[in-house]
Amino acid sequence: MSPYNLPPDAVWFITGCSSGIGQALCTYLLTSTQCRVVATARDPKTLSRLPESPNLLKLPLDVTCDSAIEAALTSTRHHWARIDVVVNNAGHGLMTDTETADLDAAYRLLDTNFWSAVRITQRTLPILRDENGKTGPRGGVVVQMSSLGGRLAFAGNAFYHASKFALEGFTEAISKEVAEEWGVHFVLVEPGGVRTGYADTSTSSMIAGDGTRHPAYRDPRLATNRMLEYKRSAEGTKNWAEAEMVAAAIYRVVSEGVGDQGEIPLRVPLGSDSWGMLKGATETTLEELERVKGVSLSTSGEVQMKSVEFLMERA
Repeated sequence: MSPYNLPPDAVWFITGCSSGIGQALCTYLLTSTQCRVVATARDPKTLSRLPESPNLLKLPLDVTCDSAIEAALTSTRHHWARIDVVVNNAGHGLMTDTETADLDAAYRLLDTNFWSAVRITQRTLPILRDENGKTGPRGGVVVQMSSLGGRLAFAGNAFYHASKFALEGFTEAISKEVAEEWGVHFVLVEPGGVRTGYADTSTSSMIAGDGTRHPAYRDPRLATNRMLEYKRSAEGTKNWAEAEMVAAAIYRVVSEGVGDQGEIPLRVPLGSDSWGMLKGATETTLEELERVKGVSLSTSGEVQMKSVEFLMERA
């Protein structure tokens, strides 16, 4: 797909800006670029750490509420007449033993992490396609804040991974539905470990201690307990990426693209942990495909593959 020429004063609509990557991205845009920023949070008072700027619009937004989304988008268009970049960043985690998980909490997580991005993507796509051309370049960019956990899953985080895997599949599909002349781009940002308060304040844990867990899950050798130990260890997390560096990388991808052609890729792993683990997993997947090749191809002839080759093409 052709590169997107981001206007110098592009309007960024960002969810989940009270802390972490959302806060860092707003701060970077306001201090290092000419971009205009719509910073949203459930409680606008939590946006007080953002630098004051005429290029900043703070709005209340409960991303799980349709009317709140409509109100925030209407206010943005009234204020700046367009939206160039949508960043679906709002989200939280849930660490628990899946067998005994509180499914109400899991539903709430999926609503915030996945369905809110769906709601906002649906409502902003017509703006990028139909309205932006009236006041500047047609099109725009939808940035979905996914995770390394959107392609690889780890013990204790089943519902978080379910939300991010869903976001990845949704975004890949919709990216193939849009016509190139619309000028709408999608990018899934997949950070690994980032030094924010996410692991503490934004991740609910139902694993408070051995006394509240089923005895079967208390073995310290189990993968969930090893993950807990890693996250609680200052040594384990000290080399995680800085949120400011992640913010700068997101802006670079959206404004410049990657490679010789400056195209915006569908997926961008961020951090040596994310890139390295995804590379290793890809190599393992190829090896596994070769091992099951005999049984896989035993169910149909080559003509079946040839009949769907069109699905691998970009319209």
